[in-house]
Amino acid sequence: MVNSAQKNKKKISEITRQEIIDLTQMGFCDPDTSENIKIFWNGKLAEPEFLSRLYDLSQMKSTDNRFTNAIGDIWQHRVNNYDWVDDWVFYDSRFAIKTGSDEDFLRFISEMFHPAVRDENKNWEYLIKLFNDLLRIDGFELYEKPHISGSTLYGWRCINSVNIVIQNQVRNLIQSFDSEHIRVQIEAMNIAIDKNPYDAIGKAKELLETCCKTILNYNGIVLDTSWDVIRLTKETCNVLKLTPDDIANTNKASETIKRLLGNLSVISQSMAELRNSYGSGHGKDAKFKGLSPRYARLAVGASVTAVHFLWETYQEKQRRITP
Repeated sequence: MVNSAQKNKKKISEITRQEIIDLTQMGFCDPDTSENIKIFWNGKLAEPEFLSRLYDLSQMKSTDNRFTNAIGDIWQHRVNNYDWVDDWVFYDSRFAIKTGSDEDFLRFISEMFHPAVRDENKNWEYLIKLFNDLLRIDGFELYEKPHISGSTLYGWRCINSVNIVIQNQVRNLIQSFDSEHIRVQIEAMNIAIDKNPYDAIGKAKELLETCCKTILNYNGIVLDTSWDVIRLTKETCNVLKLTPDDIANTNKASETIKRLLGNLSVISQSMAELRNSYGSGHGKDAKFKGLSPRYARLAVGASVTAVHFLWETYQEKQRRITP
């Protein structure tokens, strides 16, 4: 169990926070135009409107005795008179952006890139890259979440436990499949790892099934509705000639390759068993206790790696057929 001291422990250093604040204050050189770009933290919204998305300003004290809460003094000094500096919010103790918890800091900078906030006429994507270059040093990053009305939404996550290889494979799969269904499926699976591990396990199995069905359909194989993920994986390996029997004994490390290919069927069987016992899709009784996120991360990693290998093999064979 995580105690309050562990929860409130700050991993994002004072240096990282200040450098991110400096980028927001002073701007950055746009690599596309070589111009200095300043992206305001409140984007295209009025400052009180932006802050109200994150804080209950009506419950925050005013620093001006003429007003009863933060709504009044922020409006007076940033909308009516405009006599506070542009980046006052980073140094206002009520918001504690510079000194508060990692979560509060990350929520604030993530909100800067919300579709309802960001200025699409400025290179906000590059600012995210600069922020991530700094955040990754302390073990965090901003990342793409499921889209809203076609616009990219960003959240934050700890990357100390994220397998970077798996994340790269996920990005490659989203681009390679070029399918809205696959993209949503993969993104939902990743989001569910920490929040709903049982759901992530179920989606990991479904991703493997979807990949196999896609490859089999592209190869003109008529699918039997009774085929489970184990049979689908077997048929896909047959089509792609990925069975151990297809590896010539003269190949270097042939035995190792055969064992690896044999493990593809083990992965599919394990995914099926894990999903049946701990994944979504089957009703559970009231005493059901799911697995922790690390098991979901293992299941997702195994599924993504297998799918990535199968899909790359399919693409490679297609390139040989169509020069």
